[in-house]
Amino acid sequence: MMRFLRIAVSALFAVTLIVFSYFFVSNKLNRDDTIPVITVKGDMLDVSIKATNEDLLKGVTAHDDKDGDITSKVIVESISKFTEKGVCKVTYAVCDGDNHVANASRKIRYTDYVSPSFGLYGDLCFSIYENVGVSNILYATDCLDGNITRDMIVTSSNFVASTPGEFSVEAVVTNSKGDQSYIKLPLIVEDRSLSAPKIYLTKYLINIKKGEQPDYASMVRSIEDYSGNAIAPAVRVVSEVDPNNDGTYLVHYYASDTEGYEGHSVLTVIVGN
Repeated sequence: MMRFLRIAVSALFAVTLIVFSYFFVSNKLNRDDTIPVITVKGDMLDVSIKATNEDLLKGVTAHDDKDGDITSKVIVESISKFTEKGVCKVTYAVCDGDNHVANASRKIRYTDYVSPSFGLYGDLCFSIYENVGVSNILYATDCLDGNITRDMIVTSSNFVASTPGEFSVEAVVTNSKGDQSYIKLPLIVEDRSLSAPKIYLTKYLINIKKGEQPDYASMVRSIEDYSGNAIAPAVRVVSEVDPNNDGTYLVHYYASDTEGYEGHSVLTVIVGN
């Protein structure tokens, strides 16, 4: 009985060894140790800020010795922050049938990129009888990220509440690519009755080129009395803009109602830059 048991155990061991050897050798023979290769055409690719992944993959191919052409499996793995204004590094990745991963990279340049810009929902001319809320008026937008007001920081403001005078406010904003924009705007606080007419403009902050002279009078959208009723008094426009020199200027709009209250709004104009 013991002799039979020893023979059975030896036979089972031999079979197990044979099976293990077969799969070990088979695995060695069939194992793919090759790494796929990504080929990228050119060191720099010019694209629009609206470029899709398909656009970013232009000129990118991939090949694997076992799987052959695997270009269709290439993905955009990441896009870096700017290495210089408007230029990023894009990294590509591909995985073959045996889960071997390869990477490659190149630079892309956004040909239509512009830095973040600022805008105003209202004018920066306040009465001493109202709250001076700059954060509710100033906003920032970006061609890549859209509205980035949440990333804007008002870095300085020298106005004093309820004190008439001409002051300034400064702000900075940074987009997701690390590009930063800065602005310094004039701000007016004056002894103006809250019963004075409200002058609403089509825009409250514009950028113009040197030599450009917009029709500032046409930028009046509407005028309302203190009750919110539309009125149509004559509007006096006073421009401080020097269109031939870079700088930040104001255009003043004045209108009076039948009771003698004078409303005052301002348009901020940035020349150049």
